[in-house]
Amino acid sequence: MRRQLGEGRWDKILIRKMTELSVADNYDDAKEEWIATGDVWWNGNGDMPSWVLQTNHPSKCLCGHPIVYHFRIRNTQNGIEEVVGSDHINSYLIMRQIAEEKGVTIGEVTDEQVAEWIKVRVGSMKAEAWWSENGDSFKLMFDKVKELDCWYNTHKKEYVHVYDLNRYEQKRVIRKKGKGTFATPSYKMASIVWRWNHPDNPKNQLRVHGYPNDNLMRDLAYLYVMSESLLPSFNEWKKERAERREYIAERREKARIAHEQQQERRRKAQEERERIWNLPENVEKRRLEQEERERLQEERRQQAEKERLERIEREKTRNQETMLVSFNEEYENNCHFLGLPVLTDNVCESYMDYREVATFKRKASLKVGNYSGYLHGLKNILTQEPTEKQKQLLLKYNAVAENRLEAERILEEEGEYERFRNNTRDFK
Repeated sequence: MRRQLGEGRWDKILIRKMTELSVADNYDDAKEEWIATGDVWWNGNGDMPSWVLQTNHPSKCLCGHPIVYHFRIRNTQNGIEEVVGSDHINSYLIMRQIAEEKGVTIGEVTDEQVAEWIKVRVGSMKAEAWWSENGDSFKLMFDKVKELDCWYNTHKKEYVHVYDLNRYEQKRVIRKKGKGTFATPSYKMASIVWRWNHPDNPKNQLRVHGYPNDNLMRDLAYLYVMSESLLPSFNEWKKERAERREYIAERREKARIAHEQQQERRRKAQEERERIWNLPENVEKRRLEQEERERLQEERRQQAEKERLERIEREKTRNQETMLVSFNEEYENNCHFLGLPVLTDNVCESYMDYREVATFKRKASLKVGNYSGYLHGLKNILTQEPTEKQKQLLLKYNAVAENRLEAERILEEEGEYERFRNNTRDFK
């Protein structure tokens, strides 16, 4: 980026004239008096503004060279205004204007900021000039084909469900890049809408330049000519979709109304059921029925408990009769072999005790058998405090025992169980 004027012919003339129009008598001091105002005018941009006309060289730079772009500059010391071209709006003049706008020093202004300053002002002029010359025709063509473009210049992708049509259709995706040779049957142009003003395109030409480039205008004109043959198919497609959309909307509205009516009927029916349910006579009826159910449940429970106790008692009696009150020499010998007294029903206080002792006696009464595995269960029984029956028998002999095993041994030594020897029986 050129920050100072050079040694060329036109540069020397500009240096001389700027110095003559300045308060200072030398260019080094005089250049600091001048600043770019930001006003720019282009020859194709309509009527010439007054700030250009008031100069004695409306079509030329201050140096005398013909120009297209007119940049307004001002002497901050004496107020004189002049016009220079794009070659002579040197960076220093722009830098001073940017520095004052941003509140920074001239040394902090970058080349990028200078280039952007020029781009913005020249670009806006080009856009204004282009729209003044071509705006009407562009708008006419674009408005006619913009819908057609979004239908024609697309790729067909996978099938997707379209809610408002209630069917599957191939998804149309805007073609962002063209291919093929222009105006040939195989030519596939990039979408005009995408290139011009599509909101999803950060580089659309409206946003970047403010006016369409030549390629976009060429494709727009081509599609405009083709539209006469394409529009019938496109309009038929739009008509079918519009009719389908209206049909689906009507169906959904009817379904919605029917659903609401059904919900209302259900609500009223529920309210009626609740009203009948809460009638005093029905509340009382339910209370009596509940009491009757509870009474029957209690009766069934009591009957089941009675039957359970009867079964236990029957099992207990059977075990007592068949096992615990009978004598078997083999059983006696095995008990003594294990270091136990001859166990009788006196060590039992519960149904489970009877079962455990009876099972052990059945196994220990056999001449051949493995009964040692039942000792663990016996241990849990015999280490408990004496049963009520054992306590009563111990009182007879003025004896005391810590557990059932010790009580059995005492009672055996006293000969309490000699009576069992008269009731011999084989156990199978």
